Amino acid sequence: MDSRQSILIVVGAIACIGAALFIEIYYALIILVIVGALYMTLWIMQDAAYIPQVSCSLSEDAKTIIVKNTGTAPARRIHVSLVPLDIEFDIKELQPEETETFTLEKMVREAKAVVRFSSVDSDNVVEQSYPLSSLSGGVYEPLKPTFPLFSWKK
Repeated sequence: MDSRQSILIVVGAIACIGAALFIEIYYALIILVIVGALYMTLWIMQDAAYIPQVSCSLSEDAKTIIVKNTGTAPARRIHVSLVPLDIEFDIKELQPEETETFTLEKMVREAKAVVRFSSVDSDNVVEQSYPLSSLSGGVYEPLKPTFPLFSWKK
């Protein structure tokens, strides 16, 4: 158990007992619900705490592939394949928010980057693909909705 969770449980228990003894039982129950929600929030945050997320994009001049770790943990053994250009390259490790670039000999009009990487603490290999296009900007947009709603514009 994390120290933040332990402190939250102790302070919550003291607040609940104090409210039940000195104020009213209903306030103690309200405090109990709030402490339970905070505890579950911290517990859920632990699951997503140290996960790498590697993304690929194309630079504005369409000659450079930008590989960035947007996650919260280091990614290792990164292998990038550019389909159908038949170009492959490897990166040993990327720290969180670190960027690595790979320069190509000529411009890329359209391609797909297939990225394989693993986490530092596990050997599970994650594979993702990113479309690369020099005409549509080529920048990976993590907040772009899957289904465009409410007049989403690029």
